[in-house]
Amino acid sequence: ILNLLMLKRLKKFLSHGLLALLVLFGSAQPVLAQTQSWSGVCVAESLDDSGDVQYGQGEVATIQGLECLIANVFTVIITVIGLAGFVMFIFGAVRYMFSGGNTQHAQTARQMMTYSVIGLVVALSAFIIINLIANFTGVSIITRFGIPTSDFQY
Repeated sequence: ILNLLMLKRLKKFLSHGLLALLVLFGSAQPVLAQTQSWSGVCVAESLDDSGDVQYGQGEVATIQGLECLIANVFTVIITVIGLAGFVMFIFGAVRYMFSGGNTQHAQTARQMMTYSVIGLVVALSAFIIINLIANFTGVSIITRFGIPTSDFQY
């Protein structure tokens, strides 16, 4: 009887989960991966009279488009690191609450929370240190990503 009851609950859980996924995917909106419009060296507009590329608001991507792509990826990675640290901290806190007096489970949960906080502090410190160095030394080039070219200028 217990197995039959568990089978019914599992069937109900799976059917509700499948329905929720269908509703979720059915209502999904298209999302653009680009966080900012590509301009400048990322796209080539046209060639001038001498054959040199004129950079601007064109539609043809150049090799310098990797610069924009990698900058967008870094922006997303920073967000993902923050979210992962936050989720791991919450997960560790929930595990700590449900440890039920088991010291081994409580210790594991405490370690998870500690490591997530350390990870967040290290990631945030790296960002802060780079910006402090840029502000104190006046060398702001370290805060921007760029692919060097023969006429590389900021």
